[in-house]
Amino acid sequence: MKKVVLLFVGLIAWSFVNAQETTCDPDQNVPDTVVVAPLPQSPDRPGGGIVDTACANLYYRFVFTFNIPENYDYQGNMVPINNVSIDPNNGVVNLPGSFDYVCNPPNCTFNAGTKGCVVIFGTPTPAEVDNHDLKVDANVALNVGGLPFSLPLTLPDDLEPDSHYYLVVKPEGSENCFMVDTRESFASQFDISNSPNPTSGWTQVQVNAQTGGTFDFVVSDMLGQRLHRRQVVILQGENTIDFNGGHLPNGVYLYSLSNGKEMVTRKLVINHH
Repeated sequence: MKKVVLLFVGLIAWSFVNAQETTCDPDQNVPDTVVVAPLPQSPDRPGGGIVDTACANLYYRFVFTFNIPENYDYQGNMVPINNVSIDPNNGVVNLPGSFDYVCNPPNCTFNAGTKGCVVIFGTPTPAEVDNHDLKVDANVALNVGGLPFSLPLTLPDDLEPDSHYYLVVKPEGSENCFMVDTRESFASQFDISNSPNPTSGWTQVQVNAQTGGTFDFVVSDMLGQRLHRRQVVILQGENTIDFNGGHLPNGVYLYSLSNGKEMVTRKLVINHH
């Protein structure tokens, strides 16, 4: 099992980026044969893990970049990999409540032989000052002897014992806190949420904007298929966008606000009970 896990999880890299939207692109500088960059924090590696820290009331993001190999050694045999997936809504465990994540590809299913990423973003509150021990629940779909086989993994625990990726949130004004420059971050200019969520029909998207203008409001499914698009005028301050998802099947969807170059994205859950 350890050999299997090392082959998968060893192909993971956590990288912090100065990006301008709540989407991500895999880091193409990560070699296909990379082990871990960085390795998780452990007793033998106290300087590992997520080095940068967040501050309360400051927007923060990082990108989880990885490679999926074609095969791995399972019980002495090279077994084909179909894909590796995480739950698009609950796959990253122990995130602060003000944080969310979005995958590329959007359905959080990464096919063999491809690169992928997950961007984790949010503005932590003072109540969330703590060391948050992040875990990723993944499922590896294999082909063993011509039959499908599913292997659940929790990262980084299954990589090595007593290893961690701590997301450290410090009080507002602390030194050495990593932040995205608000002049450069499109996403940091908007506080976006919707209520009710989940919804069976109408929901209101609340947008607290630091800047105004005309934007595209887009709703898509987790495969990236666009289901709704319209232009909206956003004023500086509080705004409301009404959306009726009553015609959509139960599931998780993405809604976004875009200026044509940059985008901020959140999740919408449709549940007709």
